[in-house]
Amino acid sequence: MWDAIVIGSGISGCSVARELSKYDLKVLVLEKGHDICAATTKGNSATVHAGYDPEPGTNKAIYNVRGSRMYPELCAELEVPYCKNGMIIFATNEAQMAEVRHLKEMGDRNGVETKVCDRAALLKIEPDMGEGVIGGLWVPDSGMVCPYTLAIAMAENAARNGVVFETSAKVEAVERSKNGWIVRTADDTYATRYVFNCAGTHADKFNNMVSKDTFRIIPREGQHLILDRELAQYTKVTICQTPEPLPGGGHTKGMGLMPSVDGTVILGCNADDVDDPDFCDSTQEGIDKIVNYFEDKWKYLPISKHVPKFPRDAVITVYGGSRAHPDRDDFILGEPDDAPGFINLAGIESPGVTAAPAIAVDMVKILVDREHLQPKAGYLPGREIKSCFRTMTPEKRRAAIAADPDYAKIVCRCEQVTEAEIRDAIRRPVGARSINGVKMRTRAGMGRCQGGFCSTKVLQILCEELGKSPLEITQSGGHSNVLVGRACEVEKGEKA
Repeated sequence: MWDAIVIGSGISGCSVARELSKYDLKVLVLEKGHDICAATTKGNSATVHAGYDPEPGTNKAIYNVRGSRMYPELCAELEVPYCKNGMIIFATNEAQMAEVRHLKEMGDRNGVETKVCDRAALLKIEPDMGEGVIGGLWVPDSGMVCPYTLAIAMAENAARNGVVFETSAKVEAVERSKNGWIVRTADDTYATRYVFNCAGTHADKFNNMVSKDTFRIIPREGQHLILDRELAQYTKVTICQTPEPLPGGGHTKGMGLMPSVDGTVILGCNADDVDDPDFCDSTQEGIDKIVNYFEDKWKYLPISKHVPKFPRDAVITVYGGSRAHPDRDDFILGEPDDAPGFINLAGIESPGVTAAPAIAVDMVKILVDREHLQPKAGYLPGREIKSCFRTMTPEKRRAAIAADPDYAKIVCRCEQVTEAEIRDAIRRPVGARSINGVKMRTRAGMGRCQGGFCSTKVLQILCEELGKSPLEITQSGGHSNVLVGRACEVEKGEKA
């Protein structure tokens, strides 16, 4: 029997797994995707929100603020890039300035530092703010992270400390048992004492199987555009519009321009309710909403001083995902009264990436306090990974190549990713098993050419490391095989 099973390996599931790994527990994480972090977590804006806008006293407000304050130390331990670059919520008229003052009041009640600025004050922070911006809110503690890099790092740390991860393991049912819970997938049945429901847009399904205290998750799809890294030099601060209410409940922080920790620029996102909880398609309608917004608002952004018109030709890719908006409009946390041992981390929409590490601490504490556990003596902090060649100094590059000649082999020219890093991404705990898995861990294929030059080499390395045929390698699991057959037969003894 497992002590705990975690359903889902997004930012919530990986945060929980890492917290559980600090104790002598037998822990299993079940993920329906081909890889960890396969759904919502990899489809958001990458912003670490300071906590200025959630309704004071709500779970969103409490854990947003706590989580934000955990990030510097957390990311340093796990060797995850993090940047506290600050945020400007700009206003172009008096009605928006009224909303800015309201956000200031909310931030004060949540204990978050903010400052209402007129235009002169904003120009001291961001000298290139566009004409027409009359003021805004300055939030100095806002930051940026790569959400899937963080989730993967947490999973690697958890695995290093004994947590077992199973991918392509879709949970179909959760049932009570005499000693706890039975969790069923299509292929296996597992017994466990505790269940942590971190299933994202599917979390309502599992809660409603075991409790009369039901709720509904409304999938809310959002897309983002990524601009070429050449434009990153013109923007350092995250810049957003004032929030807008949504017809389906809640609000959106509005469209934003986010300088990523990886040296690109993120634009987005739209917020549209959908029926399919797994919806993550890039649609023309969603792309048009983002493009139309930024073509209209571009003049207000600092980048417009250097690039006067929205640069359609600088868009290198688009991505999206569905957020888990709960019908209660707040994070749904803890055990239902009629289902002890079943612990919800549900409705974790924005600011979910920020809040997840703090939520995990309190949700795991339910188990720890009940079982009277003490932290295990042999817990290993951090993770072991190859250093990033792209960010090395020339001296460190020479030393890395001397220690491992594979560092001298550049596979992805756009992002300067080496063969050493790709092999390491496959070999690490919870390692990559697909081209997208390598991409998420190393950025190979995320540059201007979007894998046009490096994908074949990545495929070859995956074959060598996993002992597989090229016909077995997928882009992102399932039936996404890169190659579907041979063009000709190969004689025995000849190379394919």
